[in-house]
Amino acid sequence: MTLEEVRAALTGESADLASRRRKFRRIPSPPRCKLCAAPFAGIGGLVLGPAGFGRSPGNPALCTKCLTELRKQGMSGVEIPVTLLFSDIRGSTAMGERMRPTEFHAFLDHFFRLASDAILAHDGLVDKVVGDEVIALFFGGISGPKHAAAAVAAALDLAERAARADATPSGPIPVGTAVHTGEAFVGATGPAGTIEDFTALGDVVNTTARLASAARAGEVIVSLAAAEATGSDSPERRTVEIRGRVEPIEVIVLRPAEVETGASS
Repeated sequence: MTLEEVRAALTGESADLASRRRKFRRIPSPPRCKLCAAPFAGIGGLVLGPAGFGRSPGNPALCTKCLTELRKQGMSGVEIPVTLLFSDIRGSTAMGERMRPTEFHAFLDHFFRLASDAILAHDGLVDKVVGDEVIALFFGGISGPKHAAAAVAAALDLAERAARADATPSGPIPVGTAVHTGEAFVGATGPAGTIEDFTALGDVVNTTARLASAARAGEVIVSLAAAEATGSDSPERRTVEIRGRVEPIEVIVLRPAEVETGASS
């Protein structure tokens, strides 16, 4: 792949990738690679898996073939517009002290499962699960041109699922979530000749992490950059100081029951 071919694939502007997706979508069965739509299950998975279209060890939402093609000629990715979603559990340290280790592990597993389900339902890519936090990517090649709107919808869905009384056997999960959009390096990472992960790097990633830490339980903090891209609005606005940045970030605060979305979402 040339640099422009990689960029076209990740931004959703590749005619070749669009053609491959249409063909693969006619072959059963889901789940599928989020980039090329190759089936991982059913007869399609049995046939295409040995040809390199099986799940990637680095990110099971993508096939090994897509990550291999991204790394050809030493080009692991490109800078493109991307929207990030970070969500983590509030008070997890205290919970870990109160619960037995097995019980705490089960509690975290409930969170990871419902968060992943919400992200995948809105065409996002689960990037990492670290400690008590889930990180997701949304960009053109996977989520379509309205990736910011998809991320906000996923964040609200996640918050709603976590707030349910039956989210875990012990009740709701107190999570704070943030969404931010901007330019990031998106692609495969790892030493030359290996395929270890598919992720995003850059200031937008660090900023989203800081915003998530400022979100209270049940809140979805959306940067103005992401809100303007989606048409989302809220009467509640805040200014969040970001360590290492000169200027603070203006955000809106959403909750599952009170989102108001404009026509462009």
